[in-house]
Amino acid sequence: MDDKTSKIERLQNWRAWKNPNLRVDQVMNSFCRSLKKSSKQLAQVQDAWLELIPNQLSAVSMPIALRNGTVEVIVDCAPTAYKVNRLIRGGLLRELQQRCSGSLQKIKVRVE
Repeated sequence: MDDKTSKIERLQNWRAWKNPNLRVDQVMNSFCRSLKKSSKQLAQVQDAWLELIPNQLSAVSMPIALRNGTVEVIVDCAPTAYKVNRLIRGGLLRELQQRCSGSLQKIKVRVE
């Protein structure tokens, strides 16, 4: 009986959930690494955006976020959103994909 109890205890230790190590310095380091990577990719997208978009539109539209392959662009009004969407349908996404590293899959336009 004692052998079975010790075997069960060993199995419980082996199968038990491990408590994740949530030290603040490790969490902050991983967070900073992810920010550096995403900000670098977003900076590439913004630079390419300024080169590819006509000057009139670049003054009133700007990519502000890059998440999971989706670039979020804010514009000032609905007519500007329409013009940017026309550019996207005309091949802007393809040109951004060629100029930027990472996997761009979609451009989302938001009026703000």
